[in-house]
Amino acid sequence: MKLIPEIREDVLARNIERARERNILLPTFGQQKDPFRAPTDIMNRLQEIGLWDLDPANLFRITWKNEAKVHGGGFGQGNWIEFPPALTGVDATIVGIVGKWFPTGAHKVGAAYGCLVPRLVTGHFDPTRQKAVWPSTGNYCRGGAYDSALLACESIAILPEGMSKERFDWLATIAGETIKTPGSESNVKEIFDKCWELRNSGQDLMIFNQFEEFGNYLWHYEITGHAMEEVLKAAMRPGDEYRGLTSATGSAGTIACGDYMKQLFPSSKIVASEALQCPTLLENGFGAHRIEGIGDKHVPWIHNVKNTDLVVAIDDNAVVN
Repeated sequence: MKLIPEIREDVLARNIERARERNILLPTFGQQKDPFRAPTDIMNRLQEIGLWDLDPANLFRITWKNEAKVHGGGFGQGNWIEFPPALTGVDATIVGIVGKWFPTGAHKVGAAYGCLVPRLVTGHFDPTRQKAVWPSTGNYCRGGAYDSALLACESIAILPEGMSKERFDWLATIAGETIKTPGSESNVKEIFDKCWELRNSGQDLMIFNQFEEFGNYLWHYEITGHAMEEVLKAAMRPGDEYRGLTSATGSAGTIACGDYMKQLFPSSKIVASEALQCPTLLENGFGAHRIEGIGDKHVPWIHNVKNTDLVVAIDDNAVVN
């Protein structure tokens, strides 16, 4: 199966010309895995700009390997935190990779890149005529709006009205339009309803629904999975054994890196976490919660559930209060 069946040469030609005019260079997945492969002029430009600046060079900072610097940072080996048994009370050492040093402070810029850029380079999205719509409960629409701004695409962000004021204030400066839907973190259906309304509006739009976009899954399988592998090699000591990965279900993008790791370690496990107050996989349940990005009343189309071994519930009150 091909995700994109053919190349639309006329649109692609316009996209190439637009990129030339605006000095936009697209990093490959290979360069996002190994950002030291970025062109020298890009590396030099990054020394002059901030992590969140609206400069197309920051497309090369869509990687897990940014230096932990807000301005002028280069690349390193990645950022992670080790939680030792003395702290957690469990026998295993727990390692968490850190997404703070992506542009926007969240790795969703990567998922959005994996959805939008394949359409641009095959002529299936025309930024001279279409708007990119980013439905989300928060960080994905921020990532999509940011990527769109760097790629000279108009954007519409959709998210629940109950999300933080800081999110809406930031989106007001980045997205072309921000649409508020009823509810809060777990009200995803209302976001989907708004998407259908936009589809039927007659506007020339492309909706990048992270819950069904295989570009989201593939970016995390390839880029996040590779980053996990490298962090594991750096963190493991003689005699250590990799046992598995735990990830929130969310849009089922990040958890795809568990599929990558299971290819390397077939006996390892993949653990999906949900809010106890909204235990969809665990108990076929639903409800409201405040844990942002953890999962919301449905099973995403791109979730490889047959490869998921365990489901755990996290109490909203334990992590928010």
